[in-house]
Amino acid sequence: MLEFRRVSKSFHGSTVVHSLDLTIDDGEILVLLGPSGCGKTTILRMVAGLIWPTTGEVVFDGTPLGEETIGAVRRKLGYVIQEGGLFPHLTGVQNVTLMARHEGWTPAQIKSRLDELLEMTQFPTEGLDRYPNELSGGQRQRLSLMRALFLRPSLLLMDEPLGALDPLIRAGLQRDLKEVFARTGATVLMVTHDLVEAGRFADRVCVIQSGRIVQQGPFHEIMDEPANDFVSEFVNSQVVAT
Repeated sequence: MLEFRRVSKSFHGSTVVHSLDLTIDDGEILVLLGPSGCGKTTILRMVAGLIWPTTGEVVFDGTPLGEETIGAVRRKLGYVIQEGGLFPHLTGVQNVTLMARHEGWTPAQIKSRLDELLEMTQFPTEGLDRYPNELSGGQRQRLSLMRALFLRPSLLLMDEPLGALDPLIRAGLQRDLKEVFARTGATVLMVTHDLVEAGRFADRVCVIQSGRIVQQGPFHEIMDEPANDFVSEFVNSQVVAT
């Protein structure tokens, strides 16, 4: 589904992602785990075509990403960011259906998909006519998830999607997201610094340190067999904190 081939990214002479080789299989949930500033979000943004690699290439479903291909590829991507990224001047339903309307979906097609996603995400119907600033943080994230899923993407990108929520709301959304992932079967690339989230969702975890993958594998291996002192310290700091 997705492949990074010797990908690096530099800003103003400083390299933040170093020679990344990584393959993500169709239907896999892969979590990039690491502290703030380690390069996780930069990796995600290169998939979305918001920035381009300095060297190497990102390949989506056999297509190398570039200026000429990113438009078509974006129609197959869903993107959820921290705090939702909703347009404040649009109502909930206008935010959620924006791309479907742009793509020329009929009102009947839009209503059918909207009803499906309302049930899937447990979003209250009465919230659709409200603006983002009239909704709770958890409701905004559910709207953002609905918008990302509306066109039935084959790849879902999630950048710290629950990081700004309080613990009770976050725990509820984590449970619902697990169910959504199971029902959609989408490939998921998620960025988080939260050990619990990685353990809840990931088929495979990649621990990132200073723009490099220092360990990857099932969550239990990261917990039980840390590859180096950095991984051990990162895991233990969160275990002790909880």
